[in-house]
Amino acid sequence: MRGKTWGMGAILLVIVGLALAVTPAGAQKPIKIAMVNTMTGGAALYGLAGIEGAKIAVAELNAAGGLLGRKIEMIVRDDGAKPDVGAREIRDVILREEVAAVFGPVSSGVLLAMSEVARENKTILIAHTSNTERAFVEKGHRYIFSVVPNTFIEGSAMGLYMAKKPYKKYVIIGPGYEFGYIQGEAFERRLKENKQDVEIVNKLWPKLGETDFTSYITAIIAAKPDAVYGNLFGSDLIAFTKQAKGYEFFKKFPFAALYDVDTLQGLGKDVVEGVIGYERGPFHVIRKLAPSQRLEDFITKYRAATNKYPSTWAINAYDGVMAWGKAVKKANTVDTEKVVDALEGLKLDSLRGPGRYIRKADHQANVGAYIGVVAWDKSFPDFAIWKDATYIPGEQVWRPEAEIAQERAKAKK
Repeated sequence: MRGKTWGMGAILLVIVGLALAVTPAGAQKPIKIAMVNTMTGGAALYGLAGIEGAKIAVAELNAAGGLLGRKIEMIVRDDGAKPDVGAREIRDVILREEVAAVFGPVSSGVLLAMSEVARENKTILIAHTSNTERAFVEKGHRYIFSVVPNTFIEGSAMGLYMAKKPYKKYVIIGPGYEFGYIQGEAFERRLKENKQDVEIVNKLWPKLGETDFTSYITAIIAAKPDAVYGNLFGSDLIAFTKQAKGYEFFKKFPFAALYDVDTLQGLGKDVVEGVIGYERGPFHVIRKLAPSQRLEDFITKYRAATNKYPSTWAINAYDGVMAWGKAVKKANTVDTEKVVDALEGLKLDSLRGPGRYIRKADHQANVGAYIGVVAWDKSFPDFAIWKDATYIPGEQVWRPEAEIAQERAKAKK
């Protein structure tokens, strides 16, 4: 009798095991990913937009049945724009939550800290906002990828654009940390490569989160430049713009800075027409250069969720999650090494249009910079957009592969 009982138990265990094996996709263990991004402080404007964009991507993947028959679950953490916090949070989601991939952050300093943890734990990290080139060249490794133009691409694009202008004396102003310094260097390099007799008469580096730009504005005025290149962004750029207007700054100097959709929405009626804006994926420009129903659907979903138009930070985060999702499908597994192999050379299904892919040499997507002149448009009564917009492709301004090898070799010495 006891033998029969044990026999029946074994049969029941087999039956239960088979039942679990054919459980519907919705009941299977989800694939976890994490968004470690800035949700508080001056950079939260960008971080929150990225989170919303990623949420739309996750919802679309799940509505289509998930990946490999499993739903996607996104865990969200705040890095506080602090490298130590970012490192702590990415370590926690890797070790405790066992995520398959991590997305974020805003700050390039935070990215460098998070990247080291991702490397140590062999976990995929996809950058969609922070963009220091050092994270992908000197400090690059197998597990970090970028779907956003890095500092070399963005600074070089602006240098190429401004080299066509008649200005010879420049002031550079940017946030006093990794992003500001590295992108300023790239701008200066490309500007001088393409224009003779150019002089940088001053460089100013206010701290990130600065609220009083008086001394910087007066220093620029005293330097008497022909033009000013800025890579200020977010709440810093909003504060600078409002304060500089009181000095008639924009009547004196042509000024270029990261006037993205979120910043323009934040400025509202305080915007200055005629300043030069650059960014990484303005919906209103993409609509004209690479229109698609996917983009229009995304705009509709984003506005329904936030009551705002989507910024580049939302669009790029969406692209980052979708790139990872496509790589998982291509690899037919969530195994990290196989997904990494699939990401290298992957052709992106980007909201920014066709032709985007990830280069194997530095895991950088060939995404470029959008540049235009800030102006009001009757289609958008609450915030300004751009006129005379152009796009400089990534391939035109990214670092040559031979230089990548050279920079990595120098970093090892």
